[in-house]
Parts: sequence; C-alpha cells; structure tokens
Amino acid sequence: MVGAVLGGVYLWLNSQVAGTHPTDPGLGSVLSSTPAGAIGSPTGMDILVLGCDKHPDNAGEETRSDTLILVHADPDENYLSILSLPRDLRVEIPGQGLQKLNAAYAFGGTELAVKTVEELTKIDITEYVEVDFQAFSDMTDALGGVYIDVDRRYYNDDAGSDYELIKISPGYQLLNGADALDYVRFRHDLNYDFGRMDRQQRFLTALREQAMDWNLVLDLPGLVDALFDNLVTTLGTNDIIRLAYWGVAGLSGDRIRQVSITGDIREVDGVSYVIPEEGAVGEAVEKLLTPPSAPGSSETTGSSMGGETTTTAIDGSEFITDPDAVPNSRLWKQFAAAAPFPVRAPGYLPEGYAYVDSNPDRRNPGVYDIEGGEGGKPGIKMVYQFTRDGEPLDQYLGIMETTWVEAPAAGEGRELKKDGITYTIVGTSHNTDRVWWVQDGVLYWVSNTLSYYLNSTELLKVAQSMIVIPGGATD
Repeated sequence: MVGAVLGGVYLWLNSQVAGTHPTDPGLGSVLSSTPAGAIGSPTGMDILVLGCDKHPDNAGEETRSDTLILVHADPDENYLSILSLPRDLRVEIPGQGLQKLNAAYAFGGTELAVKTVEELTKIDITEYVEVDFQAFSDMTDALGGVYIDVDRRYYNDDAGSDYELIKISPGYQLLNGADALDYVRFRHDLNYDFGRMDRQQRFLTALREQAMDWNLVLDLPGLVDALFDNLVTTLGTNDIIRLAYWGVAGLSGDRIRQVSITGDIREVDGVSYVIPEEGAVGEAVEKLLTPPSAPGSSETTGSSMGGETTTTAIDGSEFITDPDAVPNSRLWKQFAAAAPFPVRAPGYLPEGYAYVDSNPDRRNPGVYDIEGGEGGKPGIKMVYQFTRDGEPLDQYLGIMETTWVEAPAAGEGRELKKDGITYTIVGTSHNTDRVWWVQDGVLYWVSNTLSYYLNSTELLKVAQSMIVIPGGATD
C-alpha cells in the first residue's frame, strides 16, 4: 500500500513537471551546446533561475527578468553556491550591444537570457528555471507563510510616489505571500539593487531552514499547484526530487556559499547601470565554483564565518556591566518594565552602530505578538543603524528577544559555550547570519546587517555582553 501511494504521488508529480517543460527549441539548443571558453566543475550542475513579472504594472511594458540567480549544485562535492546577478548590470547582449542584463529576456526571451549569462560568466549553463512572481507569492501562502527577521522598517503608503507600496515593521515575523514579495523586491534605499539581492538570498536561506517543519502531506498539493502553474523548467522530476531532498536534509549551512556581483552605480547616456570593477565578475564566478572550506581553515574573508577560528569566549573587558550605563538605557528600562520576560540590553556595540528603531514603537514600549508557537508569542526587536564617515547606511544590526524558544530562528550552527550558556552561530560558509542563545526561558539573538557587514566575532561580542535590565523603572 505504501509503495502504491508513493508510486501514485510520483506519477502525479511527474505529470505536473512535464507540463512545465519549455517548448522553445532554441533554448534546448543553447543549453545542450558548450560556449567558447566555458568553465565549470565536472560533477556540478549549473542552473539559471529567472524571476519574471509576467504582468507588468503598465500596459504595453516589456516583461524583463527582475531576478537573475545562477545556482551551482554539486551533490557529489556536497556544496551549493548561489550567485546573484544585478538586473542593472551593464553587459554585452548578443546582437543588442551594451545593455542592462535584464533586457536580454525582453529582447530575446529565455534563449537570449541564457546566452547573455553564459557569455558574461563563461559558465556552461545546463538547466533553466523561470518563475513568475505570482508563483512566488502563491507558494509562500501555500506554505502558510515564511518567518523572516526583518532588519528594518519598510514603509511607503504614498500611491502617487515612484516607489512600491510597502508596510512591514522590523522584527521576526511570519510574512504572507504579498508581504514576502514586497520584501524581496524592495530596492528604493541606499542599497539599490544589491539590497534586493541580499533580501532574496535571506529569504531563500529562511525557506530552506524552515522546510523541515513543513507538513508535506497537507502542503504538497497546494505547493505544487502554486509553483507549477507559473513555472518553466528543463529539470526533470528525478532532478527536482533529488535536489530538493539534498538541499534541505543533506546539506548544512557551512556547505552553502552566497555570492553577489556588486559595482558602482553610474549613468551612461542617461541610463543608470551597475558597473563592476575589472575582474569582479571572474572573481565571483571562481567563488561560485569553489567548494567552501571547513571552519577554521586557512580561507579567510572580511566577514567570513568559514574562515574564522573563534573557538573560545570573547574577552569581556570592553563590556558595560551597569544597566544604567548601557546605550539608550532609559528606553531599555521602559521595555523591561512592560515586557513579560527578562529583557537584556547590549553592554557592547560595534563601532558606528546606534539605536534607530524598535518593534513595538519606542513611543509605546512593550512587546509585539509573533504569530507562531501556541497562538503567538511576545517579542521585542531593537534596531541599530550603521554610520560610516558621518553617513548613515541602510545596514542594521538587530537584537531580538522572545519567549518562543522553538522559533525556526533557533536553527543549527556552530556552538560555543561560555558561563553555562551555549551560543549558536548560524550562517553559510562565508556569512554569519545571527548568534542565538536561550537563557531564563527566553530566546535571544543578535542578527547581522543585510549585507553581512559584521563577522561572527563582533556578533558574539554583542551576544555575550547582554545584561539584564531591571524591570519597573521607567527613567
């Protein structure tokens, strides 16, 4: 009976996948051929993922690839790399000259998009996935939402502005499909398109972390309907099942590498482009195709979790231990007086970081309700903005506190013990996402900035400096 059920599910899934295969013969020809000077690894699979808006806001507007991600999956070497490509990257599009990267799809569909990325990266792309943004929203809703630790306040309610309408508070929360789509597509701040790429990678990471908690018996039909109704892919059923199982159950965070191509924002003939430094694309491709090194190896980067060798507790000589002396102590005391759990504030902050926002709002300190657990749990989010050379940047350190100790944010990672407390460092091979711990029945964590400005050592310093703020006092 079990075999019959599984066989039936496989046949059903296979029929759904068959309906997503592209019919363009030109795409098959491009994917089966090897571009001149192509590079790659013998065991890896290189997949181009395009996120497209098939229903533009303005009538007659061209459909362009709003999101471009190159995925290198290598189950044999047991690592996965994700390279985000800026949609405004100035590239040579075959037959069209120098244009924005996302224009390739508008000019020549999937075939030209694949050709353009292959010529840019010299990678032999073998598989293709195109997802309509409606599928992204529907899939998120089919899963019951995805928990995201939102780094800052995203707000615009002016329908007459050039910016997208959005209203998302900072803090750990369950995003539905519409809010999740707004979150990953937002780019009207100082981070430009680079912030959008970072948010997309953060969402994919959260999706993977929470996948093990899905009830596939109930969620699979709705998930498949939501995804496959708006999906085009060359992947077969067996490939999808194998990659999905390996990516969720067989791959740890330190075997995942996230890479982005960045550059200067410049205007050329009145058009704004992303123009990378000489050699930046080749460097990003090399990282994409290189397996991550184990923690403590000789490989190092500016904010590398994998390249660091933090195995002992942080020296606390820099920490403030007096609750009255912590930055913004009055505000922390107001939150502590209203919260139903022990509130802790940082006795150390990295240079350049200062309090800027909170959830709930600082004018009404208390707690906000996190949907989850048994009907919701109280939480507090404090946000610290980074200022460099007198200029505030859209990069925010976060401190999160909640009694929901089983929250998905308390995921697996590298552990460090100090004074009877176990701190867990969560992230991918080269980026630390957060440091969490449980103390006195409360889950606390310190989250990195959107673009991973801080390394695990700095996040651990903040975590280990946290001290209890006495409740009841409001001044």
